[in-house]
Amino acid sequence: MKDLSKLIICIIAAALAGILTAAAQNTQQYDFSAVRINGLVLDRYYTTEQIIDALGEPDKEDNVVYSYFVYYTTMIMTPASNPIESDFRVARKVSDGIGFGGIHGRDSIRFCVFTLNSDRFAVNDYIRVGDPVTKVYDMGGSVRDIKNNDGGGKLYWASYVTDYIEDEDLMYNPAFWYDKNGIIIKIELYYD
Repeated sequence: MKDLSKLIICIIAAALAGILTAAAQNTQQYDFSAVRINGLVLDRYYTTEQIIDALGEPDKEDNVVYSYFVYYTTMIMTPASNPIESDFRVARKVSDGIGFGGIHGRDSIRFCVFTLNSDRFAVNDYIRVGDPVTKVYDMGGSVRDIKNNDGGGKLYWASYVTDYIEDEDLMYNPAFWYDKNGIIIKIELYYD
């Protein structure tokens, strides 16, 4: 009986070690050294054709401070946590904006801001709206959490390691807005 118990404990320990190793290796395939959306690196210059190749044809082009490509998506929201309402799902139309500015030469523009309200695009091909906010910590670097009174908040993420992301540097790093359940509801990077 003792040998069987030891065998079961060894099997459980090996399985847990395998799960933890797989989880650690899972993030090794991603590059978190910069902020990327569909392969476009923030603060780099691209032609309009390169942008459309990476993001797809926009539903709309808008000019408000920056030039934006706007993409509309219908999001199916997660079921309510109330057992009586758990079968109900809500659909809503949301938009994602990818902003550009600073013409470089004749053909290229700088990818500089974004607001993601859907799961259509992922930051660093890893994290998107609807994911648990804890995934931000998986990317390493530095994180600053600013909590709201309602239990939600926003995490600012920087690809570099620092003890503290200063207030004046917050606007240069993406903010992952989350609800009271710890689910990302918006990802944005915007500065004037």
